[in-house]
Amino acid sequence: MNNHGGNIIPIKELDKYVKRKVNLLGVVLEFSFPRKSQGTDYVSVLRIVDESQQSSELLVNIFTETIDQLPHVRSHGDFILLNKVMIKKFDDEVSAVFYKNSSSFALFDGKPSRDLIPYQSSQNFSLTEYEKDYICRLRHWCVGTKFSPGSDDYLLSLKDISEKRYFDLVCKILYVSYDVNKDVWMLFVWDGTDAPPLSLYGKLDDEEQNPLPLHIESSPLDRETLCKFHPIGTVLRVTADQVHENFGRRFTATGTWVRIRNMTCQVSSGLWHGFLQASSRVRLLSDTDNIVRDFKRRYKKRITGKHGRIPIWSNLSSQFLTVIDGKDAAFVTLMDILTYSKVNVRFCCIVRVVAIHPFQLKDFGSPYGLSENKMRLTLEDPTARIHAILCGEERVKFFEGTPPDILTTKINMLLGMPEHWNAKDDSNLTRNPPWIKCCIHLKKSDDGKNRLYYISCTRLASR
Repeated sequence: MNNHGGNIIPIKELDKYVKRKVNLLGVVLEFSFPRKSQGTDYVSVLRIVDESQQSSELLVNIFTETIDQLPHVRSHGDFILLNKVMIKKFDDEVSAVFYKNSSSFALFDGKPSRDLIPYQSSQNFSLTEYEKDYICRLRHWCVGTKFSPGSDDYLLSLKDISEKRYFDLVCKILYVSYDVNKDVWMLFVWDGTDAPPLSLYGKLDDEEQNPLPLHIESSPLDRETLCKFHPIGTVLRVTADQVHENFGRRFTATGTWVRIRNMTCQVSSGLWHGFLQASSRVRLLSDTDNIVRDFKRRYKKRITGKHGRIPIWSNLSSQFLTVIDGKDAAFVTLMDILTYSKVNVRFCCIVRVVAIHPFQLKDFGSPYGLSENKMRLTLEDPTARIHAILCGEERVKFFEGTPPDILTTKINMLLGMPEHWNAKDDSNLTRNPPWIKCCIHLKKSDDGKNRLYYISCTRLASR
């Protein structure tokens, strides 16, 4: 049961060392999110390779007493030195197990360097001269070596996601935060594509007491954070499983491209919501990986294109329910508006009206009069949801030219109501709002503390 004389064993030779303890040195390609094991320990699962074997990757199960004692890989290409790990074999697959009482590890920067000081190590770790030479060899081998980004099996982009399906996602992690009210960690991830628009369910009368949420997180992100996001493409909120307690404190992949493996999505109030599983893993990717280059190239082509800020699910050649003043207006996204630094500015965008309050004509008075009654429209595009106000002369303009007898029909069409909707029983109502053109006027509130959004220069089409 003793380790193999202090030597580092190549991964391809581990078949000879089953049920023995050995020392290993390898590049960490993938790691699981740190979590509580089924017992009292914490566990992280790594996949590593070395110059002797890149495929298949060696699975390493690491158990420690606390979450902070687990290895926390910092960057793509970093490597780990493992001492006295047990080699096991199950179903013809060799793996290694790190035991908290007898094994030790150290993590090293994979970039070319003469620095042999680990950036993280276990308490009982010590580095020998032999191991230093081996680290230098591995660093030399890593230069120019392309590591696998993973297979295409189960790989989806955000434009292809669906509910209750396990999948892999190549994405950039834009932000990580802890939601105090929900007691969960949340990742904000993006790949430059637009998630599919969703149907909405439930009674429209609920909008007063239970308005549709504008976001998954309990509190809205501040504008400083939003300004770090991209103006095009869906930012998916991904909630960690409860077993991933406090993982965000040591998660260092923010701002990098990764492959999240074995995650799922659900729909909440017409918003996509991603979830990590206990078995979810992260593969750190390089900016030079072909798959990352492809995503970046497609995004650059989109953002520099004439219609790049238009949702990929809409079509400019469609007949829209609304028209806007100014034929040559350039379209922006709601994220563009949320992050714009100035106020008293008008923008044109293509959005869906997912809620109106009040939505019954009898509730907001004559749309043709100049009453002070306001309508609050909840607008969305792939990048965000906002509340926008329709009032005063702009409200009159919006409904101008629409005969009273078809006004209700037009509002129902804006909300995506089914053709034969029964107002007396809308408990099982399913709506699919269409895309519309809309002009939004960004203003400051009277007290100067908040940014408000008003619909302007927009009216229902006369057809």
